[in-house]
Amino acid sequence: MSHCFGVVKVSGLVCSWYYEPIMKQYFKGKKVLLVGLGQLGGGIRTAQFLAEQGAKLTITDMKPAIDLKKTINQLKDYDISFVLGEHREEDFLNNEVIVFNQAVPFASKWVQFAQKHHKQVESDLTLFLELLEQSPSRDYIGVTGTRGKTTVTTWIHHLLRPAVVGGNMPTAGLLKIIKQILAKKKAAPVALELSSFQLEYMRKGLRPAHVAVVTNLYNDHLNRYKTLDVYADMKVNLIRYQTKDDFLILNFDDPHKAIFLKEKPKAKILYVSLQALPLDVDGIFFKNDTIIYQSDSERHVVATVAGMIAHQQYNLLAALLASYLAGKDWVSLEKRIVTLPAIPFRQETVFVNKRITAINDSAATSPEGTVAAIERFKKDINATVFICGGTDKVLDFKGLAKVIKKTLPEKNLYLLNGSATQKLVADLSKLTYFKGRVRLFESLDDIVRAVAERKNIKTIVLSPGAASFEKFKNEFDRGRKFNTLVKEAFK
Repeated sequence: MSHCFGVVKVSGLVCSWYYEPIMKQYFKGKKVLLVGLGQLGGGIRTAQFLAEQGAKLTITDMKPAIDLKKTINQLKDYDISFVLGEHREEDFLNNEVIVFNQAVPFASKWVQFAQKHHKQVESDLTLFLELLEQSPSRDYIGVTGTRGKTTVTTWIHHLLRPAVVGGNMPTAGLLKIIKQILAKKKAAPVALELSSFQLEYMRKGLRPAHVAVVTNLYNDHLNRYKTLDVYADMKVNLIRYQTKDDFLILNFDDPHKAIFLKEKPKAKILYVSLQALPLDVDGIFFKNDTIIYQSDSERHVVATVAGMIAHQQYNLLAALLASYLAGKDWVSLEKRIVTLPAIPFRQETVFVNKRITAINDSAATSPEGTVAAIERFKKDINATVFICGGTDKVLDFKGLAKVIKKTLPEKNLYLLNGSATQKLVADLSKLTYFKGRVRLFESLDDIVRAVAERKNIKTIVLSPGAASFEKFKNEFDRGRKFNTLVKEAFK
């Protein structure tokens, strides 16, 4: 078998370092249309991947060329045609394979148009799973849910290392890590974080997750799905095609687990809980600070872990149980708990000096995330400032407003203006939370500088409880800017 190592530009195409014959058989010479490039580069890796495999590639995006200039420049070394500012039916009809960016809903009229004309419809996830069949590492762990999926996936990777991790991660997209997987001659654990957007394209015939983890379910992305039921149905795609030889991990304490049980999963079901599980179910739970694994009504002490709050405990239980089901023994897993990594932008401590501790929770893009952060830092709430607010995803902020009213002093709430912020202010006003002026700012810079002028503040927490797109590229861009600002303001 011939190989191609390094990256070499050849006639406008790029030859990658992974097994060329395996990959080339899929797209060499085929006419492929990529729908959605994106201003933030969401489609760059997909475009590179398709071009590298010899596809005759056309990219179409509703944004005009001027808005996509930076993204297009990153593809200048590839032989690609562009149709920008519009989608044309002729492009869908003249191409054999239509690959949709996950930002394009599966319910889109363009997906329906492609299906109507019997085109091969693909996405990053479907391409990944098709190529995964060529690897010894075909059995993978899939993690989804509203909160905690990045942490659980990252911790699984840590517990199972050496392993491969990726999916809905900015630096480890599916079509990036497939190179790493196919380069391995022996099977290695693969842990994937899978978003609802990605799971929309899951279909019968693709390999399901051998171990599926559903962390929890809350209202989210209702600007795309309109209702919780539709959103949940996308998550159900993770378990819909599992078999009796697979495993499903659910949160016993989450009432929304009923949505997944209604699907009548074929996989063996296990649970995580913060209370003792009934003896007739299998799973893992915390009893005080002790982690206990339960199987066939027998219980085994796994470890003792103190100092974690509820959402961290849930994440740890899910990661441990998934890793165990993937083949790791409890003794080895216990040894790795003490070295679990911190997760960027998820209640991450990013700056500490004698004056202040800065916590970056920019990935809290729904109200429940901010509720969790308030719960963690409420013991010293009078010396803790929260920065909240951002872009609305058609979510309900009444619950967060009640927690803020009950817990957070008005002077310690700083609001970054946005469509979600206005909803939160309205809900707080109904609760007569504001006694003085509303601390509403138009820039994160202004907020950090205002906090820096305060005395007796020990902790500053960025936990928006909302998306970021009105003022930032994404939540990671927001988080990076916060890191820079606090280091400058409190140095």
